[in-house]
Amino acid sequence: MKTPWGSRSPASVALLLPLLVAIAVLALASCGGASTAASTSPSAMTSPSAEPSPSATPLPTPTVAGTIAFERVVRPGEGGNGDIYVVNADGTGLKALAEAPGWEDHPSWSPDGSRIVYDVIAEGSDDIEDATVWVMNADGSGKVKLTKGSGRGAWPTWSPDGKQIAFIRLLLPERFATFVINADGSGLKRVTRPAAGTSPGTQADENSPTWAPNGKILLLRLGQVFAVNPDGSGLVQLTKGENIIWFALSPDGKRIAVHYNNSDRVAVVPAHGGGTPVTLLDPVSDFIPNDPKAAPAWTLDGHALAVASSDYLGFYGSRLYIVNADGSGLSAVPGIDNAEDPAWRPR
Repeated sequence: MKTPWGSRSPASVALLLPLLVAIAVLALASCGGASTAASTSPSAMTSPSAEPSPSATPLPTPTVAGTIAFERVVRPGEGGNGDIYVVNADGTGLKALAEAPGWEDHPSWSPDGSRIVYDVIAEGSDDIEDATVWVMNADGSGKVKLTKGSGRGAWPTWSPDGKQIAFIRLLLPERFATFVINADGSGLKRVTRPAAGTSPGTQADENSPTWAPNGKILLLRLGQVFAVNPDGSGLVQLTKGENIIWFALSPDGKRIAVHYNNSDRVAVVPAHGGGTPVTLLDPVSDFIPNDPKAAPAWTLDGHALAVASSDYLGFYGSRLYIVNADGSGLSAVPGIDNAEDPAWRPR
């Protein structure tokens, strides 16, 4: 559900401090006479310093090659809209694929890289509950709505064999469940039932389904990552501990990139527990100051990730960051500062 989030970056706070100090100096001078003014004169004061926010710091151009589909926020802010674009990691080749009033969100590539599935929230709504699932060719042509009639669906993702698409759908008031559908729009089946005791806007709703190489579907549920068979059997919890806002499974299925809510960081952890988390962005709110929800996406070889805002609660987007899976080599795609939900083209 799109809901505006605001967060003032450390840099903007630092800009306010000198002004506040100056006001305090004038107040003391007027109350305490010349001796007070002299003791607090500008020459005697030290200006507070702050490191610039990473979101405003120049970063190198990525050396990782590849094409990224993403949602580009147009006219950022509540009442704006988002379109699906592609761009090369070095900033070249920027191209709009799906432009329409409303929000075109959550692009996901077919395994052969020939098509993109995404969801659409029509103009006049900013609610993910109203989204429908669409598919188009990689060049933006041949757009087809997959969910029939008034059928809803969001966060679509392709199966490894390209034959099915998983997505979430509102099943009960304010409760989501995971469904699968054939790539041609036929064969709709429910996979899960809504999790009990959840409330929207707290990252407890079921969302962000993704397929594992072994054919299972991973999803975010009750703030943790679960795995389930496409027929709904075998639901098991993979992660434990700190609440997770967003996640992405590595191509080999062995690691998960997660955004931890409590510590506000993006880290890579083993998919089946254990190990030491590898921090990629910390704190996320410094890198994504307006929409502080991070959506990571793995390169095909699993060596690096693209990270941008998640539109789950956002209207603004962020820079499109690239970082190695070991936490090194932070860079940013030039010219992109309003990106959400990146996805690397597999071929």
